[in-house]
Amino acid sequence: MNYSDVSPPPVPTPEEQRDALSKGLGRARLWAEQGVLTMVPLREACLQDLRYDRMCEAPRGDWLWEVINAAGFRNEIRVPLLHALYELSAPENARQLCKLAQHYAASGDAAFRDLLYQIVSQKPLAADYDFLGESELLALEGERGFLCAAKSRGVQLKQIAWDWPEESLLREAGELIEETRIRELLSSTSDPDLNRFFKSWQEQLRQKAKRKQQKQSHSKKLQCKISEEISVETVIEAAQGEDNCSWFRGWGTQAKPTDLNTVLQRLKFSEEPAVLTNLVKVFSNQALPEFDSRLIDLCQHPNPELQRRAWFALANNSHPQIHEFACQQLKENQPPFVFRLFIRNYEPGDENRLLAALSLPEDACESHSVLSDLIEVLKENPTADCSSLTRVIYRFTPCEICRYKAVQLLHDRSRIPDWMANECRFDSYAEPARSHLYKTKR
Repeated sequence: MNYSDVSPPPVPTPEEQRDALSKGLGRARLWAEQGVLTMVPLREACLQDLRYDRMCEAPRGDWLWEVINAAGFRNEIRVPLLHALYELSAPENARQLCKLAQHYAASGDAAFRDLLYQIVSQKPLAADYDFLGESELLALEGERGFLCAAKSRGVQLKQIAWDWPEESLLREAGELIEETRIRELLSSTSDPDLNRFFKSWQEQLRQKAKRKQQKQSHSKKLQCKISEEISVETVIEAAQGEDNCSWFRGWGTQAKPTDLNTVLQRLKFSEEPAVLTNLVKVFSNQALPEFDSRLIDLCQHPNPELQRRAWFALANNSHPQIHEFACQQLKENQPPFVFRLFIRNYEPGDENRLLAALSLPEDACESHSVLSDLIEVLKENPTADCSSLTRVIYRFTPCEICRYKAVQLLHDRSRIPDWMANECRFDSYAEPARSHLYKTKR
């Protein structure tokens, strides 16, 4: 695959626009300002939450609102967005839709304001999404928005116990409204649902104080208690049982070198795949006490789980045989884990070898894994020329956090091209990128 030019094209195709919007690339915002971003890809990106990792990447409603306004498509996006909010059939898109609704409402569009009140009051989606619209209504309406959300929660507290969503609502409200004012609002009302919410809150505060005292007392007792040490014999015996031995990883990081060597000796001569898989787990986050090529052999074992575990364990080690094996695998099979072997086994010029061999998988998760490993190769080896490979990572990773790491690396080594420095200011992950660029300049 040709990765020679990853800079933004002046006139993007619809597919290039979709790709930039799905990744949150700043070039989408620049295209909007230049009048070359078309409405259909932007509408699709607004109605579908396209983030790669919704657990780690922040919702993009704010970023999309900036793109909408830069492109001049506020009216064109409005009706499809209203329809999506009325239907609210896909929970995974709902947070983004609510954030965009907040922006439309803040600009004076009463229909979106009314919809947010309706979503918060009626909670149309499953219990896992009963927080929808609360943050947006708080930011939009302040005290009135808080009372609406608290009343709705009060209704639920007839049937369910106080939990983290109620705590989250109070925490967010506390950032906008002082706690003393929240108490005033809740204690001065005659609304039964708000009263229920307030009484539940006060009870939780009392229980928290009680638990804190008990925890402090318990901690003192724990400090006097010496935990039992797990012997290497116990580990060897457990490896031959039916347990998945997930605790082996933690044991391995704390084990004595002599105990690790005992496990390694057993690893050399065991043949049963299940036992080997368990023993390799000891070295999941720990180098071998002394390198042994048995681990390379296990990377080519027919058992897929054992093979995967062996690759991860091998990457924790540094040895000329590992570099030789990694280069050979680049030419032959190129398994997805091969790139991580270069993190601790880099040699000058490997960055060119890696770029020439790179062929990204179609699967986004596999592609992310490969590019994450390449970032670590460059980061852990400061003498490596990061200029070409990091640009490819920046352009093709589906993860905005990895993209920020690429920007960080290029900038710190004075290799960032002007076009990237310009467009990353408008990235969906722009705030950390801007902060890093600014701090380094100073």
